[in-house]
Amino acid sequence: MTGTDEVFRKRVKRGRRFEGWERSKWNGPGHEAVETEAPTAWKGRRGRIDLRLVDEEDGHSVVVETKATDWDRMSAHRVRPNALRHARQLWRYIDAELESRQVLPALVYPTEPSTPGRKEEIEAILHERLIQVVWRELDLDAL
Repeated sequence: MTGTDEVFRKRVKRGRRFEGWERSKWNGPGHEAVETEAPTAWKGRRGRIDLRLVDEEDGHSVVVETKATDWDRMSAHRVRPNALRHARQLWRYIDAELESRQVLPALVYPTEPSTPGRKEEIEAILHERLIQVVWRELDLDAL
């Protein structure tokens, strides 16, 4: 196994730990309408929404995508492209959902970046695209 393979595996495991933790917070009383890994399709492309809460009574759904991105490890010139990639992915899910109801989108990250100005940059990019950003305060290595 190469060093690149090992890094990839660690990132996947980190993402799965975070997604599992986030899902666990949406289980239990009051969350019966939450779907995990909800299938979706848009313009011939299939995907899977991490968390979807459909409120038939109000006619809207909440679409939540979890991302275990470590924004502090990222080069400054890669922040915008990565935030835009996250937004595009979420908007594919939103567009598929909009056919039948209003959608409230959110991206959830495990921690706020500590690099000065980075959190604000990410939030500005995503808020311009009408996406709510949630920052958890998690130590993924401790999960």
